[in-house]
Amino acid sequence: MRNIRKVVAAVGVAVVASLTVSSVALAESAAGEGATFPQNFLANAEVAFNAANPGNTVSYKNPGGGSGAGKKAFKAATATSGTDYAGTDSAVASTDAASFDWTYVPYVGGAIAFGYRLDELQGATLSLSANTVNGIFSGLITKWNDSNIAADMKANPTWSNIKKSSDYKGVTAQWQPVGPFAAIATVTLNPSSLKKASGKKIEIYDNTAKKAIATSVVAKKGEVTISVKGLSSSVQYSVKVDGKEVSKFKQGAVTLPDKTITVAYRSGTSGTTNNFTLFMKSATNPDWTQNDSFTTGVPGGSAQVSAQGSRFQAFSGSADLANYVKDNNGTIGYMEVSFVNERAANGVKAALVKNAAGIYTAPTSANTAAMLSGSTVDDKGFVSFDYKQTKNTTAYPVVAVTYALAKQAKSAKNALVASYFKWIIETYAPANAEGLGYAPLTGAIKTAALAKVALVNSK
Repeated sequence: MRNIRKVVAAVGVAVVASLTVSSVALAESAAGEGATFPQNFLANAEVAFNAANPGNTVSYKNPGGGSGAGKKAFKAATATSGTDYAGTDSAVASTDAASFDWTYVPYVGGAIAFGYRLDELQGATLSLSANTVNGIFSGLITKWNDSNIAADMKANPTWSNIKKSSDYKGVTAQWQPVGPFAAIATVTLNPSSLKKASGKKIEIYDNTAKKAIATSVVAKKGEVTISVKGLSSSVQYSVKVDGKEVSKFKQGAVTLPDKTITVAYRSGTSGTTNNFTLFMKSATNPDWTQNDSFTTGVPGGSAQVSAQGSRFQAFSGSADLANYVKDNNGTIGYMEVSFVNERAANGVKAALVKNAAGIYTAPTSANTAAMLSGSTVDDKGFVSFDYKQTKNTTAYPVVAVTYALAKQAKSAKNALVASYFKWIIETYAPANAEGLGYAPLTGAIKTAALAKVALVNSK
């Protein structure tokens, strides 16, 4: 087991698009399916890879069907035909393993956000402890004005983003308070907006004094973090990129509505669910069971879910779950944070979650990397998270690492798969993962990932 440290490689998107993988023969294709957690990442990665490698095509089924579907399809394949690779965020049980030689390839991490829509809060960000999350998703907390939610909100300064949509397409901002008079503003730029805004100024703007109180410059990373001090509860602060207002934050008390909570969860077998239930079991309530199935993982099982009636709604895939939250006020669900960012203009927000150090943290790439820095990785390349990092104040506590299941037999398709994921790990993720709402692998996880991808197409 090895500890992991954060090392972020700075590679421009324009440079990435020009790179080729010379070891792959022309006119080959490889198709994958499975986990939806990495779907927003892979959708962009495959476009860049295919453009940089004319004649070769990688693709990932959209929607991917979930980790369970990926494992099933991969098991049904052969060493050189059928599903060429699969995606999973959870381990393959011995009964579900393919009969041919294969390997895990970890390739990117991400935060599992608690995305919600609650219009009555008028843009305020929820602060939730693990115990409160447990109450909501186990069916014990049924109203938005529950005393447990109110206690979390009282324990952390509440800031609201009163701007409904960003004036800069592809750019979002999160605001994490650090005590009553300071905050961390995190600006996320997707690959196209990053290229457009390169070299432009980011400002935290005091709308009363009409001046910038903190600045930065867009460089080669899709996530920019700015620390802001000396804040006032009576002032509105705008986050601007190249003069365009991305968000406008103000501090103030909110009134939680007497409104029923609707919980959205993943149906079927989901790696996102597996990592969510692992967090619940490890961080707050041992009655949870780590499982790909929510109705198996939740305390009380399917009977408890059935008892909630229409308050609990099941969805196949991250996008369908996120769209339900977007379309239904009063709803909360768990999803990779990129699915929240995509729907920010529709009122979907990500809650701040209290970590083991007692800090309510935002699901940013930097905070995800901080959590992963305390993890361990085994000989299979599988990552185990430490939920007891009491001194890691910046860690966002609900994370996942996603894996490719890939074949070791020699074939043209497997060679393409190996080259694709090696390129992701070494080149594409370090340059683009943050802007897409994910975290590139670093340190020992990256070392393990490269060792595993070397096994693909090796026999």
